[in-house]
Amino acid sequence: MKVALVHDDFMQAGGAESLFATIASLWPDAPIYTSLVNWEKIPMSIDKNRIRTSWMQKIPLAKYFFKALLPLYPFAFESFDLPNYDLVISSTTRFAKSIITRAGTIHISYVNSVPRFLWSQKSLSHYLPKIVIFIAKPILSHLKKWDRISSSRADFYIANSQNVRERIKKFYHQNSEVVFPHANTDYFRGAKIHNWALKNKNYYLVVSRLAKWKKIELAIKATLELRKNLIIVGDGPDKNRLKSLARLLNANVEFEGRVSLQELRELYNNCKALIITQQEDFGIAAVEAQSCGKPVIAFSIGGVKEIITNLKTGVLFNEQSTSSLKDAIEKSHKLKWNDKSIRNNALRFSKSKFENNLRKTVESYVKANTRS
Repeated sequence: MKVALVHDDFMQAGGAESLFATIASLWPDAPIYTSLVNWEKIPMSIDKNRIRTSWMQKIPLAKYFFKALLPLYPFAFESFDLPNYDLVISSTTRFAKSIITRAGTIHISYVNSVPRFLWSQKSLSHYLPKIVIFIAKPILSHLKKWDRISSSRADFYIANSQNVRERIKKFYHQNSEVVFPHANTDYFRGAKIHNWALKNKNYYLVVSRLAKWKKIELAIKATLELRKNLIIVGDGPDKNRLKSLARLLNANVEFEGRVSLQELRELYNNCKALIITQQEDFGIAAVEAQSCGKPVIAFSIGGVKEIITNLKTGVLFNEQSTSSLKDAIEKSHKLKWNDKSIRNNALRFSKSKFENNLRKTVESYVKANTRS
């Protein structure tokens, strides 16, 4: 069977790209079609010779303003010619599912997220200033219609969580199967703390891209009011605002930026709990922390409900507010946690289970298409 893979782009090194690297390893001979590439951001396990870029790659300095090119991505995917493929597997949070395949080709789309900037006005306000939203409204309206129409191009859908499955049904009117993504549960586990300065700290942890819509300021304010220490791992456009807020409040917050896997594992292993303040479609950090035997305190909307068993492997809070998070932290502090039970819960999201489940689901879809 001749297979091709499709991914939105390789402009950022995130969870979707790490997951795609695993997908690519399952079909090692398949070429990879994508709109735009920053060659420094490609996962190391992917052979760059496999990648086929669109005409967008020829736009001068595109890697510096790729977000401003949003209206062009649909045209980029529609421009690809995928001849003689039996199976196309797309991995998407935005537009890769819209790729046009030829008659007789089976297209299966693995969806990490339905694009929030198109389907959630509340989420859009977190991404863009109101004036930009007003100016771009006609473009976004067109993209929304196009996204809905082009969603019918995939023959079958796979969702990364029940939460995303429901949104695929709501916005695209398509059925899907759930195959949970994986974390590196073999690496993230109980381990000795080599950083003695870290070992003597008593802190809560945030691991996240620093973006305004993530509402990380809630963790800063809640830990401040409780006189707890907070360590924030990650980088992003909201970093300077969050640092200024922490200085203004005189909060005991350390910004670690990007860290190595070893440093991250030590930070997980020594923390009181991981804090997640945003709505997540899934939440790989929650799995990593639990894989190390640590509880997770998380906003209860979204995919984290599928990862966390409330009061057994973490604490869920219902309002995206400082007071609600503060109550959850206090509740977590009073509970006795079983690190083995927490880790066992995380093992549901191992790499081997993801690989097996994805292969089985793809094979079942191919058989179903053959019978029809």
